[in-house]
Amino acid sequence: MKQVSLVLLLGHPVEHSLSPALHNAAFRALGLAHSYELLDVTADALPGAVGRIRSGEVLGANVTVPYKETVMRLVDTWDGPTAEIGAANTLSRTADGRRVLASNTDGVGFEYATRDLALDGARVLLLGAGGVARAALTVLFARGARVTIANRSADRARVLAGTLPHPVGLEPRVAEWASRTELDGMDAVVNATSLGLRGEDPLAGATLRRGLAVIDLIPTAAPTPLVRRARAAGAEVVDGLPMLLQQAVSSFRIWTGRDAPVEVMRAALFASVS
Repeated sequence: MKQVSLVLLLGHPVEHSLSPALHNAAFRALGLAHSYELLDVTADALPGAVGRIRSGEVLGANVTVPYKETVMRLVDTWDGPTAEIGAANTLSRTADGRRVLASNTDGVGFEYATRDLALDGARVLLLGAGGVARAALTVLFARGARVTIANRSADRARVLAGTLPHPVGLEPRVAEWASRTELDGMDAVVNATSLGLRGEDPLAGATLRRGLAVIDLIPTAAPTPLVRRARAAGAEVVDGLPMLLQQAVSSFRIWTGRDAPVEVMRAALFASVS
């Protein structure tokens, strides 16, 4: 009997995650003796969880809120895009089997999810200043978007605006959280906060409209309140599922060295939300 290799999702909370359905379906499809499991972990226990990868007890992990930036201080090395973003969502062992490598597949996930939106040169309101926001901001910069950042902690928004490299002439603005509902001058809004995981609406009180692109990166089985309101208003809507799928496909290859069975994972995702 093959020994099962564990892949973990590290975060708090994690019970909402759809990732086990995607990855376990993919592992079965390729006959891999792997199992993807949730680990709701405290900040104090996070170093020990990362150490399980370093020791070989665990094959790898995804990292979700609120640890995507914190985990960068606990790994041994990282790739170039991850260093630029300053946050990681995928952990694996290096080829020598001795070190923990941090990678970020959120950027490619966001790029895939928004590929059909007219974001080149767009005026974008980015809600959040954590790991997902950092990944989204790198993609928005690459597309020439003019970004305004609003976060519940204005200090964190200013740190993000001042530390992530940006193209000449595209320095992001920082807006007060209380002004986030003023969308008249925006072409798109991106929710990269955790608001929505428990039924919150990060844009409660805002008027949504046709012609506005609403990108809510919360990957939940049921549409979030923001997604429901945006669809009802006729806005162009992207929910969190396309990004989840693409970042999962990329993470799968990092852990296994094999191409992910994308259609199997897509079917598992749709089955989870139907």
